[in-house]
Amino acid sequence: MSDRTKPALQPRTLRTRANLIDALEKLLKTREFEQISVADIAAKAGVSVGSVYSHFKDKDAFLEELLLRRKATIEERLLQSEATDMTAVLKAQGDLHTALLLVSRSAFEQVRMDAHIIRATHTYARLNPEFIDEDWQAFADRSFSSLRLVLDIYADQITRPDMEEAAKMINYFFSVIFVRTALFQHGTLFTSHAPSDEALVREAADMAYGYLCHAA
Repeated sequence: MSDRTKPALQPRTLRTRANLIDALEKLLKTREFEQISVADIAAKAGVSVGSVYSHFKDKDAFLEELLLRRKATIEERLLQSEATDMTAVLKAQGDLHTALLLVSRSAFEQVRMDAHIIRATHTYARLNPEFIDEDWQAFADRSFSSLRLVLDIYADQITRPDMEEAAKMINYFFSVIFVRTALFQHGTLFTSHAPSDEALVREAADMAYGYLCHAA
């Protein structure tokens, strides 16, 4: 645990910390982390500023808590996904392109749902790389497995010579495209050139399909 956070042992303390994080999440949906003050968080949570400092040393300490919450959310989503018969779902798509479109849409919708948290925690993870531990790597591997399953099911439609490398490239491709939409959502130099959400989902799937079906 960071020395910026204090242990939450009592139920009342846990509730207060959760309320403060909830308040920050709501604020992040309309403002960037840098634009939010401790006073803003306290007001949104309905507590005094002094109460905030009894739980968090400073505003930056909220970022670690957000990342921990995101970790728990990802674990829950992965468990739900793993409980679903994804082989049947993907086979039902009928062909590689349609399956890739499903994966593309799912990835985009997940990133859009979490965009405010992704932006807020990105700086913390970048400046504190040690926080991204083996658990995070395990999450990445588990997320990667569903895309690998698409390639296994429709292997007869793929012409890339190295299936494992192809799977890694498509996973990286989707991650870069969709996470970028979260990190650089507003007021960037490229905003005016950004495609619509539907076009982004569709074209990402088309590019992945073109890469997989044309050998180098």
